[in-house]
Amino acid sequence: MKYLFIDDRDIEEIDNLARKLHQPEKFPGNVAVRPEHRWENCGIQIRTKPAWDPQDECFKLIYLASAEGPDAEVKLDATGAPAGGQGFYCYATSTDGVNWEKPFLGLHDYEALLWNGKPIGGENNILPSAQGMLLGPIFDPGEENPDRRFKGLAYRGGELEPLVSGDGLHWGNPGLAPLSSADESHLILDEERKLFIATVKHGGPYGRSFFLTTSEDFENWSEQELIFHADQVDQENGCERLQRFFDDPAYLTPVYNRPEEWRTDVYNFPVFPYEGLYLALPVMHHWSGKHPPMYENVDSRKSVELASSRDLRHWERVADRAPFLEHSPVGDGSAYDTGQIVTTSGPVVRNDELWFYYVGLKHRSLSIADTLNREYLDAGAVCMARLRMDGFVSLKGGIEWGSVLTGPLTVEGPELRVNVDSWRGQVKAEIVDAEDGRVLPGFSGEECVPAVVDSIDAPL
Repeated sequence: MKYLFIDDRDIEEIDNLARKLHQPEKFPGNVAVRPEHRWENCGIQIRTKPAWDPQDECFKLIYLASAEGPDAEVKLDATGAPAGGQGFYCYATSTDGVNWEKPFLGLHDYEALLWNGKPIGGENNILPSAQGMLLGPIFDPGEENPDRRFKGLAYRGGELEPLVSGDGLHWGNPGLAPLSSADESHLILDEERKLFIATVKHGGPYGRSFFLTTSEDFENWSEQELIFHADQVDQENGCERLQRFFDDPAYLTPVYNRPEEWRTDVYNFPVFPYEGLYLALPVMHHWSGKHPPMYENVDSRKSVELASSRDLRHWERVADRAPFLEHSPVGDGSAYDTGQIVTTSGPVVRNDELWFYYVGLKHRSLSIADTLNREYLDAGAVCMARLRMDGFVSLKGGIEWGSVLTGPLTVEGPELRVNVDSWRGQVKAEIVDAEDGRVLPGFSGEECVPAVVDSIDAPL
């Protein structure tokens, strides 16, 4: 069992130490999966992290590809998606989580699907049975039916339709009832509790808010209940963060700036289990002004925060709501996450690190000039950032000694091990009796060999 410093549940006293939030480091180049083909020339998006398939020994990723413009005319017959700037769900695989292949599957073979007047046939990686805003694939290791190893929810017109698959390629609904939701939701599986968890978007306090529903069998879902929404502090933080994009020329300036319309709500709320608690990556949505001509949506910028919970229903903001993941500067124009960031359902554990896959979009809104210049092309990709294992929050020391006293802890094994970076200092521990505070013989701080090391698993 690991004990983290994300909240104060296991801490009784902290002296001369500061809690510090650590942001994940963006991968060199920052991009895991980028647009390559004509049916994804606008960009690609995901809402679910890659799923490891132990049978095929690879990661599987399903992503939304969109196509527009005169070089990407889309025409489908009645069995396909409507014509005109439509999206397709596509399939990619990887053995290492970094280098991705997009195998041509031969599953989408409509003669009416044209690129520059020529049918592409089956030479594509499109999944015709997985259309809709798919939340998945989720690999279910406890599923006994081989045809239901993978699960997902597909957003289709105000509802989330449950889908299952045996291979991640062929999807269908085995007759399960849909869930109510707006367009942004997330699905995860808590394997330890054998619990499917969906966070779904509806209107609530201050606008976009998130509700919880859970299921033990992927068939019967609990009544949806409000668990997370913005508040007045978010409005103040949002104004400060939004102002930076108008003041700092290094960042992409929103197209629309109407201060009277500035506000903050919650765009996404993916949650995931982690070492005995639940963490969330709320995407805070900072409005800068509504879109013309209908003014039904808004221009904005986003910041990703970190929240924690012990029961999925009561959430605490971590590190005074400091940003966990932020937009990149425009730089040389190669970065995708300059206009929007959308997080996925938790990290992938890889190489003793936590890898976060997220959507980076170069724009939220486009000016008329940008539209005429076709800046909407190549505008979205799957980005990556990595964090030290368990490295969300640390207790940082200074020149003088600091200390932390925990509450009673249950430990197993012959020694204590710590995740520590103490090259510029040292870390020692002592164990005291939980009832009277006496130091246990042989476990005093004076007898402890200090850790002077940078390690995620150092013995004390």
